Amino acid sequence: MLKVAVCDDNAIHLSDAEKRINELLAEKHVSFRSWSFTSAEALLGKITDEDWQPDIAVLDIEMDGEDGISLAGKLNEKVPHCRIIFLTSFIEYAPEVYIAEHIWFVVKSRVDEFFKAAVDKALLSLEHGETAVQGIMVRENGKKILIPLEKIIYIGRVARKAHICCVDGDYYDPRRPADLISEKISDFFIRCHQGYWVNHKMIEELDHEEFVLRGGIRIPIGRTFRDEARGRFLKEYKIDK
Repeated sequence: MLKVAVCDDNAIHLSDAEKRINELLAEKHVSFRSWSFTSAEALLGKITDEDWQPDIAVLDIEMDGEDGISLAGKLNEKVPHCRIIFLTSFIEYAPEVYIAEHIWFVVKSRVDEFFKAAVDKALLSLEHGETAVQGIMVRENGKKILIPLEKIIYIGRVARKAHICCVDGDYYDPRRPADLISEKISDFFIRCHQGYWVNHKMIEELDHEEFVLRGGIRIPIGRTFRDEARGRFLKEYKIDK
């Protein structure tokens, strides 16, 4: 069942937004349930307290307390698969919304023109299994966890499992590391050893035959991958050979 969050501190606008998305999803015969929230704090509280994860979130921007853009950033982190639609009265927020990953920015005065397209795009994204935030979907202990690329330091192979080393802890997946790295995100990783793929954004130094990563982690560069790994590093950091 699709879970939908609608957040707006204006009761009339909140009711209208929830009615609109409910009608659109019902027309498409989608199995869903929507929840309404009058503040960012209330929405985040449900996520934190109940381990609740919405698939789509329709957010107002200018609200009492925490604003919708800040809320969207936290949703990107806490629920990275959630598709976010901004629905606001203020066109001047258009440049700022790109701070957070989102599907569409809809101005309330033109909701009849663009809201359906925004919902359609969110549903299509969910259908294709894409992630709102670029990352790797890990299967751990019967759960699927999406790890944003910006948190991954390296991926290694340990006892026939993939070990995903992140800035906030370690994850393990029964698949091979190569199976986790899709073509879409392959440019973010440098394979430097038979059992290691490093996130090039986490490399702090090339020290002879090792990459030094964030936190002082050292990963060996194998002979087989030496030329390609060093070449990728020099290219990414625009260093003359």
